[in-house]
Amino acid sequence: MAIDKPLTAFFGPDATQTVTTITILKADLISTRTPLGFIGLTATANNTSESIVGALLLRINEQQDTSTDAQFAIFPQGVTIVNEISDGVSKPFNQYVYTIRFLEPRGMETPNPNLI
Repeated sequence: MAIDKPLTAFFGPDATQTVTTITILKADLISTRTPLGFIGLTATANNTSESIVGALLLRINEQQDTSTDAQFAIFPQGVTIVNEISDGVSKPFNQYVYTIRFLEPRGMETPNPNLI
């Protein structure tokens, strides 16, 4: 059976919401596992959008409902080594791949977060 976890489970103990806003502290985007499941976001005045979204997804992945009928789930697919061009030089990088699933009734044209 799917479990509805509170906002603080996904986004840290200081997460809050109102009708129009969500407040998430960057310092709360850390792993709560021992050993650590991921490296937490180092909060700065100018974190990139990608680093914030990445930290959010990693935190959600760690805290998500793992029941088989969860309507939203992130599935780690593993890590591979890929060569990418960086500063004009081919360098090896770790590539982490995840699949995100929205489980919704048939007939929906696009994902609808209101149904989760």
